Amino acid sequence: MILSQGPSTDRASRRARVLTNHILCSPSQPASPAMQPSPCLSYSPPELHEQFDFDVKEMRRLLDDHNVEDRDWLFGLMMQSKLFGRRERGGRLFVGPDYNQSMEQQREMTMKRIAYLRERGVFDGWMTRKGVEFDLKKFAFFEVFAIYDHSLSVKLGVHYFLWGGAIQFFGTKRHHDKWLTDTENLAIKGCFAMTELGHGSNVRGIETVTTYDSNTGEFIINTPCESAQKYWIGGAAMHATHTIVFSQLNINGTNQGVHAFIAQIRDADGNICPNIRIADCGHKIGLNGVDNGRIWY
Repeated sequence: MILSQGPSTDRASRRARVLTNHILCSPSQPASPAMQPSPCLSYSPPELHEQFDFDVKEMRRLLDDHNVEDRDWLFGLMMQSKLFGRRERGGRLFVGPDYNQSMEQQREMTMKRIAYLRERGVFDGWMTRKGVEFDLKKFAFFEVFAIYDHSLSVKLGVHYFLWGGAIQFFGTKRHHDKWLTDTENLAIKGCFAMTELGHGSNVRGIETVTTYDSNTGEFIINTPCESAQKYWIGGAAMHATHTIVFSQLNINGTNQGVHAFIAQIRDADGNICPNIRIADCGHKIGLNGVDNGRIWY
């Protein structure tokens, strides 16, 4: 019996030829001509060659909506430093991160940029001031960070909004007095240990267990199995000194449900604390300025 060759056979043959040519380094088609300079490779601002009949500044005010002057101040602060990759194109000054840097370099640059901003008072009041007007200013700053580089905005968001926010909303006055000023000044660096390998962000299903020891008055946090490891925690791999741990609270053999605990994971010199194990999630397709990690207790 002779089988007719159908479309699937043709595709398989073609695929085999492509793979063979690839392995033998003998292209089946003539080589493409050398790349020539193209206008699209030379950036120039659209306002130099495109006509429009609306007010750009008014459009920007419509899009940004609030705290435009504060946004401009922060952009100007970033443009003053080489840390933000300042460069001139088409007669205009731009800033932007270098995504060709290694993971280690991007992480280092993110921390240097945060230190630069902290030294110039950008984060003053972020944990200790209240009021709608100040919150709008803070959110405007955060949008500037996100426009510049998502690694910077994620790193700051984890520290101020997740770690700091948990202390603000879960804590009482004694927690606020102890932690918020040091959080604002970055004297400590926080992360948010909620997500687990086995349950993602399904908080009710997390497996980390905290047991209350009535003899010592201590809460003992434990990772009972591999699926309970805290996973993909931003800031955990290198920089965080403290974390908010979400776990099932056990008192006298009874599960009291999910509770949040403050736990130190590194000392001031960056050494991992006893009975803590941390692993680096490594290189990612993006956001390599954020040191995602895994934590076991």
